[in-house]
Amino acid sequence: MYRQLPGVWIIAWLVTVLAVSKGNAALSSIEKVLVDDLLSNYRKEARPVSNPNVTTNVTFGMELVQLVQVQDRHQMITTNVWVRQMWKNELLTWDPSKYKGITRVRLDASQVWIPDIVLYNSADNDFSGGTEKFKTPIIVDYTGQTSWFCPASFTSTCKIDVTYFPFDVQTCAMKFGSWTFEEIDLNMLPENSSMTSKYVESAEWELLKTTRKRNAEKYSCCKYPLTDVTFHINIKRKPLFYIFNLVVPCMIILSMILLGFFLPPESGERITLSITILLAMAVFLQLVGESLPRNSETIPLLGTFYIAIMAEISISLMLTCFVLNIHYRGTGNTAQEVPMWARIVMLQWLGYLLCVRRPDGSKPAIHSDKTLIRDTRKKGGYSVSLAYEYADMGFAPSGNCHCSRCTHARLQYGTQDRNHVHQDRNHVHSPEDGKYVENRYPGEASPIGSPGWKRRPTEPTLAEEISVLSNSIRQREKVEKHQEDWKYFAMVMDRLFFWLYCSTILISSFTIILQRPSGEPDN
Repeated sequence: MYRQLPGVWIIAWLVTVLAVSKGNAALSSIEKVLVDDLLSNYRKEARPVSNPNVTTNVTFGMELVQLVQVQDRHQMITTNVWVRQMWKNELLTWDPSKYKGITRVRLDASQVWIPDIVLYNSADNDFSGGTEKFKTPIIVDYTGQTSWFCPASFTSTCKIDVTYFPFDVQTCAMKFGSWTFEEIDLNMLPENSSMTSKYVESAEWELLKTTRKRNAEKYSCCKYPLTDVTFHINIKRKPLFYIFNLVVPCMIILSMILLGFFLPPESGERITLSITILLAMAVFLQLVGESLPRNSETIPLLGTFYIAIMAEISISLMLTCFVLNIHYRGTGNTAQEVPMWARIVMLQWLGYLLCVRRPDGSKPAIHSDKTLIRDTRKKGGYSVSLAYEYADMGFAPSGNCHCSRCTHARLQYGTQDRNHVHQDRNHVHSPEDGKYVENRYPGEASPIGSPGWKRRPTEPTLAEEISVLSNSIRQREKVEKHQEDWKYFAMVMDRLFFWLYCSTILISSFTIILQRPSGEPDN
């Protein structure tokens, strides 16, 4: 008896296992039976209505998840979205009480009817506008309500206007609609739900708003119009990257032009500095050329700014040559006099308004030209005003004159121009015969007033010597005065060009900021 017990237990265990397996198989087959019943005698090509005159309403919605890329060169935009489609399939209904309370099943999209809704403005190479991208199953309710939720990535065309780059605002549209069903057969309705609740912020673009709109458009292929739902995405470019990498270095290079107006012309480096800045700007444009959008329809605002900067640098090079020409025009023994209009406008008025000091350090002042010419100049330790007074009054002091006025004139006559005066004394003009006669004492100094000294008839008087001396000093002072006027002319032009370029740089900078769009573009 005990030997038969193991066999009995084994038989009982097998019966229990078979019973449980049979029960589970019966439970699991309910949904299978339901699917078989639903798909039996079912054709997915037939529109899911019992009455052919009834229109199928498809509610279409989209959730924007991520803005992947905006290709302004190719006029395309790539987005990651969640697509939601809902419609009612009258051919897939059942009574849940007959299938143990099953109210929902999931079917493969290839087994049932689905609307052929695609992205009209798709830019994919194989034009996978919609149905080929959706790989998730379809959820079918016992009432026939069908839902199809699936993620997808779309590449669509987008008209990108780069006029205000990098402060541009773009509006891209995604147009979804049926490819074959007309409005009387399939009507699309937009879903009334949020489109950005799952949106992931982009590092380059800022999402302003999203809108949706239903349209009915008639095409030449069909008798009735076709409906679509168009989603508009308004985005704004974040300009910080472009300002930091494209605008700021350009402004630094441009500011180097201002240093050229403070560089002394005597250094000989002003032309070199201007050419170096021009070459640096050309190299910089070559490096940033790939960052600028390639568009032949409109010129970007940043591109216009670069063109203006290149023009300003080129003009500064020409102005530098002009200033150097003015500065060195007064060199030589015979300096040309500054024109009267330049003397009044540039040396007096502009020099006073721009607060430009003269080469001798004196402050600019507005006065008449006669006073400007008759200014007494003290240079080299001597004064020529006394010599001018002698020549103008015809004062001829004797050789032994030791008055304070003569002594003062002799003391103020420095050693700087002594050799030049002695050369004039060696050949003096004789008032008797109008010829030049040789001086008896062509040495360091004439022994005027020495014991036993007598004046010859042909020897010039002291007044004539002072007259020659005063004329020579007056001529030299005139040349030096003209040279200083030309240098001061160049200094005034440098200060004028400096402020003009400061204004130009500020205007160029504010042009970029103020011309950017302030509001959102229209859809």
